[in-house]
Amino acid sequence: MSVVIRMKRAGAKKRPFYRVVVADSRFARDGRYIEQLGYYDPLTDPAKFTIDAAKFEQWIRKGARPSESVEVMMAKHAPAALRPAPLSQISPVEPGAIPPAEAVASTAPKAKKAKAAAPKTPRKARKTKASEKKAKTKAKAKARKASGVARPRKAKEKKSKK
Repeated sequence: MSVVIRMKRAGAKKRPFYRVVVADSRFARDGRYIEQLGYYDPLTDPAKFTIDAAKFEQWIRKGARPSESVEVMMAKHAPAALRPAPLSQISPVEPGAIPPAEAVASTAPKAKKAKAAAPKTPRKARKTKASEKKAKTKAKAKARKASGVARPRKAKEKKSKK
């Protein structure tokens, strides 16, 4: 799943208003989104751009990529949020030091519960007259093809007018 920070258009016809949202790249432009970070109103003078820089930084750290238009707006209004500090600088740990137990527990991947692997039994197909007839026809055609004998075509009978 590729996560993108982009603008979702809202507002009426000829009256644009944009919400800055975090969305899966497969979602439609004005469709579903994960979280709203702010908004952009181009009709006010000067245009108003408001965004939660802390949430924006958090999503950038998680790997979300801003769209070109969002990147330009952020460069103007909050350039520091585009290049967040690495996580190691936020919570410094001395090299060689043993981190506290709760920090290790939170960073360790959680073990998934193993499902009891029950052997799968093949599903029995229902036998109907139609399916049996179809199977016989297929078998005959396969045998004919393998033997190389061509099946004569049925001649169409002409209808006589009375």
